[in-house]
Amino acid sequence: MDDPPKLPISIGDMPPEVMLHVFDFLAGAAPSEERLHEQPSATLLDGEPGSQNLKRASLVSRAWRSLTLPLLFRHVLWRPRVTSLSAFTLNPIPLLRFLEESGLVANRHHRRSGVETFTLVVDFVEDGWGASDDAHPHAHRQGRTGAGPRIRSVDLEWLWDQLFSVVDPLRFTVMAPPTTLAALLSRTLFLDDAWAFDMPYHILSLCRIREGEEVQSKHQNMDRSLSDHRLLSTAAAAKSGGGEASSSRAEVAGPSMSSTSSRRPSRRKKQAPPSPLFTIRPWTALLLNEGSSMRAYKTSEFFLQRPPSLLGALLGCEEEGPHNDGNAPPPLIPQTVRDLSYVAVFPLSSHVEATLAPRLPPHVERLFVRLTPTPKSRLFPEENGVDPADLWLERNAAYQSLIREFVAAFSSPTPSSPSSPPSPVERHNNWANLRVFETGDAAADRKAWDMTCRLLGRSGVRGWRVEREGLLVRRDDGDGNLLSV
Repeated sequence: MDDPPKLPISIGDMPPEVMLHVFDFLAGAAPSEERLHEQPSATLLDGEPGSQNLKRASLVSRAWRSLTLPLLFRHVLWRPRVTSLSAFTLNPIPLLRFLEESGLVANRHHRRSGVETFTLVVDFVEDGWGASDDAHPHAHRQGRTGAGPRIRSVDLEWLWDQLFSVVDPLRFTVMAPPTTLAALLSRTLFLDDAWAFDMPYHILSLCRIREGEEVQSKHQNMDRSLSDHRLLSTAAAAKSGGGEASSSRAEVAGPSMSSTSSRRPSRRKKQAPPSPLFTIRPWTALLLNEGSSMRAYKTSEFFLQRPPSLLGALLGCEEEGPHNDGNAPPPLIPQTVRDLSYVAVFPLSSHVEATLAPRLPPHVERLFVRLTPTPKSRLFPEENGVDPADLWLERNAAYQSLIREFVAAFSSPTPSSPSSPPSPVERHNNWANLRVFETGDAAADRKAWDMTCRLLGRSGVRGWRVEREGLLVRRDDGDGNLLSV
């Protein structure tokens, strides 16, 4: 008797383990992992067209739906439909409720389950800091500060607590207009010159190492971070109110909701409220992308302008000056951060010289800096009326301020130095713990990089080597002159 003919095997008969591997390949990386160095825009972090394949696969069957759902929401992009920070209420966020009902919350027993990256994109502009003067002593008023409802720092704590009680990702990214980003962090910005810069968005990205992950030696961890510039940041927070959430592959919509500074410092002596976002998880890396400053170069005295930047607040120098009576708030960057990345497109040299160069946090071991557009950028054709010579002169001056601090920290002492009084840099060497100094501009300007290496070699810098183009690494033995590649 002949055996019955065998039915053809379809893809639906494949073992779940095999299909999960296929779906994981389709999922790919989060857009926020690959585009944090690009010019911030409303569509920067949108998913790739090919990312829809995973969403279509989830509609085939219930079995495939259960396999693809964790992958669809591994990387979440949330755009809350609010018109002001005060529109966040204490009601449950529909996105968080969906994640809980779908079993996509963090699980301590399965390290790779739940949301791994969370990105919060806020489109509205918060004109004022959003807190009363009594709650925030550094909230200076200025001409175009709105008079609408304000959000208190305690409300922001509720926002972060509610979100982080459900999601526990490794990377949390916020993209928002500068004033709104500052308001979310309970800080204020200098806005008198903001009109000249016209910056639509800034990006703040925080990351941490997975809890329970085996810790390698410090040198191995540093080498691994060098090979991959993509920031591992972490989870996002959000408070209430409906909103629109999506991963690179899926969307969940909630109900729509309706909905500062000046040069003169505050006279109040109260301390600025802390921002819980920086301490709610043990962040190990931070990236700030301030976008392009090229429009400011169209003004006649661009070198006198001051950008609406959060960098001063992060470093603890947002209100330093002769009239602040020592009442500057502490740095927002926590002590746990070892990796700091600063990205901007032709920032004014005065901005870098007043903030990052002298106030690098002493606990930072790796510093990454990019001050020119990436190869993918199309900024140059858009900015007509800007003298290219001004752009490159300001970029060179910005790097010179950084290199001066680097040389002062790591050059060998001269014979005359014992008799001379210590400089402020020697008394407060914030660069002493730095082990990696990297620039993202070397590939586009190799001549400037080669010249910098030669200058560093002649300046007596010791204990460092040129690992590759754009990368300086500190030697473990702490000896030897700067070497060429």
